[in-house]
Amino acid sequence: MTTEETRGRMLAAERRQRIVDLLERQPSVLVSDICAECGVSAVTVRSDLDYLEREGRLKRTHGGAVPVSTYVVPRVSERVRKNARAKQAIALRAAKRVSDGEMILVGSGSTTLEFVKALRSKRDLTIITNACHVIEYAEQHLREAVIMSTGGVLEREYRHYYGPILSASLADVYVDEVFLGADGFEPSFGFLAEYEQTAYAKSEFMRHARTRTVLMDATKVGAGRSFARFAKPEEVDLVIMDEDPDGVVRAACNASERVVEVVEARA
Repeated sequence: MTTEETRGRMLAAERRQRIVDLLERQPSVLVSDICAECGVSAVTVRSDLDYLEREGRLKRTHGGAVPVSTYVVPRVSERVRKNARAKQAIALRAAKRVSDGEMILVGSGSTTLEFVKALRSKRDLTIITNACHVIEYAEQHLREAVIMSTGGVLEREYRHYYGPILSASLADVYVDEVFLGADGFEPSFGFLAEYEQTAYAKSEFMRHARTRTVLMDATKVGAGRSFARFAKPEEVDLVIMDEDPDGVVRAACNASERVVEVVEARA
């Protein structure tokens, strides 16, 4: 069997490890280089790179990839991988709400990052965000999008901006829809963020959009930790989840006279 035939039979796991090994020895790789190294098509290589990026092991670039250390913050990567299928299903459903040419607000979080990834087929978007990882991903992959960052103090660990300057930067902004993640949900209390400054930023975002949409997987319901509230159940317009366990979220959000839509996008 020739070397080319052996490479062609290389298992996916072996190919992907070979790609990671290449990036440990050099600052970047091209799709064409990987094709030559592994004896597979460009389509296969792009699929491998997409898989490795979802795993947090590299960062896709135009025509290739770079080491993960040049882009992905480990904490963000860990959150993206947790409940990944549910978050991807939520993101795909949310992306259907966005039309070409729209201006949207996007908050920080792993689920909102998945949502931005699902916007790759959209054209002429304007994305306003306080999340560094959203900015970095959109800059690389949503080349037709206008990317606008809020001001504010940088929260170094989770890579987003917060504080009074964030509020000031949004003073003249009003858009059709804001998309926010949630770290928890208590039926009697509302949508929660892990830190007070994060909750403040999310609350501020909600003031600048006609439709307030929360993207949240089912594990966030009844989260048994101390959080800060950014919205009461009835203060949002739409919740997109992988599933609403026992209809808890729908019941809590619609306990008042105001109608809140809860959509399940099962993984």
